Amino acid sequence: MSPQPWAQFALLLGFCFVIYFVNLGRWDLWNPDEPRYAEVAREMVNGGDWILMHYNGNVYSDKPPLFFWLIGFSSYLWQGFTSFSVRFPSAFFGTLTVLLTFLFGKTLYGSRTGFLGSLILATSFEFAYLSSRANIDTTLTFFTTASLFCFFLWYRQNRGEKNHQEKDLSRFTIYGFYMGMAFATLAKGPVGFILPLLVSLFFLVLRKDWRGIREMKLFPGMLLFLGMVLCWYLPAVWKGGRDYLSQTLFLHSIARYSQGWAKGHPIYYYLYDFPTGFFPWVVFLPSAFVYAYSMKMVEKRREFFFLSIWFAVIFIFFSLSKGKRGIYLLPLFPAASLLVGKLLNEFISFQMDHFRQRWISLPIHVLLGLMFVSGVVLPWLVSIEFPSYMAYSLPLAFLLAGGSLAMFIFYRFKNLGAMFLLFFGLLVAGNFYMTRAVLPLINPYKSARFISQEVLSRIQPGEKLAVYGRLSTAPYNFYTGIVPISDLASPSRLFQFLNSPERAFCLITFDEFGKIRTRGGGVEIHLVARHPVGGNDVVLISNRFE
Repeated sequence: MSPQPWAQFALLLGFCFVIYFVNLGRWDLWNPDEPRYAEVAREMVNGGDWILMHYNGNVYSDKPPLFFWLIGFSSYLWQGFTSFSVRFPSAFFGTLTVLLTFLFGKTLYGSRTGFLGSLILATSFEFAYLSSRANIDTTLTFFTTASLFCFFLWYRQNRGEKNHQEKDLSRFTIYGFYMGMAFATLAKGPVGFILPLLVSLFFLVLRKDWRGIREMKLFPGMLLFLGMVLCWYLPAVWKGGRDYLSQTLFLHSIARYSQGWAKGHPIYYYLYDFPTGFFPWVVFLPSAFVYAYSMKMVEKRREFFFLSIWFAVIFIFFSLSKGKRGIYLLPLFPAASLLVGKLLNEFISFQMDHFRQRWISLPIHVLLGLMFVSGVVLPWLVSIEFPSYMAYSLPLAFLLAGGSLAMFIFYRFKNLGAMFLLFFGLLVAGNFYMTRAVLPLINPYKSARFISQEVLSRIQPGEKLAVYGRLSTAPYNFYTGIVPISDLASPSRLFQFLNSPERAFCLITFDEFGKIRTRGGGVEIHLVARHPVGGNDVVLISNRFE
């Protein structure tokens, strides 16, 4: 017998608390996004300007303000800008998205499917990782999911499938669709309304539901959407001027999508990137799509069709974009999770015939094989590449190899519910161990805090700091508190900076430092400190010897 919905809801809260919150502040903010978002929020709070964002002392037009507002509120709630407070909004909205996915699945198919789908979402690699990082995409995913949930509720109500509780809300759910789009737009720009609007319109068009398009209150709904967004955007444009308008409307939205100036990848990029992000549940996704359109599911085609459209529209939209990152697909993860959740629910309940059970038995064997091999090979690989950390690989190896054997035993004895419950437990335990032990272990190699401490121990008031080449100012702004930091792009500007009569410091990668020192330029250059930061070997140089 399945737990009551309230008990499932409580279990989900417990899972999310362990995965997302317990170890949230145990490592520093890492590039590329976390220090920049934290610095934008801190300059907002320190400067008192909550309309026009600033970064390194200059106007920041890359993203709308909602996520930075949330970090700012979190800094008040948790008494300062720490790793925990900066990441708290992501963990909070990641948890809300898991709970909303449970409600969505419960509405579509029942509470057990919602419970399984939300656990799948919570433990998928990309979603779990981004929910413990200062990243906008979990916030975006919550509001796009909330928008689509409101649309689907309205669609069911509009077709006369109402219970008493839904009937009372039937007048308002469609406006929730537009409000969700507005908040998503305030989180990450035009993509926040484009995705829900495309999914809903494609769903209605492909169902040839022209009446639904006429009745979805597009005109008043878009007025509500624009009113919410323009409450921030008009004051921001008034303060920022024409340059701010052109950058927010064109450079960071249309140009980024059509030209991919920052992260260009081929059109098939997500065919090999998405499986990594949705691992380990991606092994069941092909079977979920096949089962969704099998004869067994004719009576539930509409629900599967909506989830499929949700998945396909977002996948195709970002595949057509020139600029691509794996995190861009996060808004389709709830749909993928519910598709797999429905498949697993049918399998656990023995509601599949023998032929369809083969569609899921093969992925199970593949998954168990991957787990066992990974558990056996992991200590060997670590002992070769990082011998001093070999002991840290043993708990993960035990979870993978031992867990796969235990799951295989449950599978052979057809205790399928216990098998998947154990698998969820293994994923939570593995995630807890990674955030508790592994990420803090590699933090000295990833964080800019250590080299920033070297800066602070040497620089005096009035002396200048710069970064050169491919280094960003963000992590050094955040960990030194120095604003502004000069951003030097060419050797001539670097030599000019170091030729100052006052003492000056610059952060530069070690390989670029070697090239600069070879060129000379008539400037005295001294290496002051050296430390790894992410994938870079960063050195601090100065024009004066201490």
